[in-house]
Amino acid sequence: MQTNKKPSELSNQLFDVAKSYSDMSRSGQLYGRLNMIMDMKLYLADEEIKVRKQIKESEEECLK
Repeated sequence: MQTNKKPSELSNQLFDVAKSYSDMSRSGQLYGRLNMIMDMKLYLADEEIKVRKQIKESEEECLK
């Protein structure tokens, strides 16, 4: 007795759907990490401006 070892068309379609969900999930995670990094860059730039302003004020105060 011989069995058919070739996967059915339905199983191939289900595998493709599962793979696309996995790919979408990975893309979502990567975009989330990218947004987190970009938010951190904005925060750090804002903090840098504040610190530079404080340094400038401190130096001006010392020169008086």
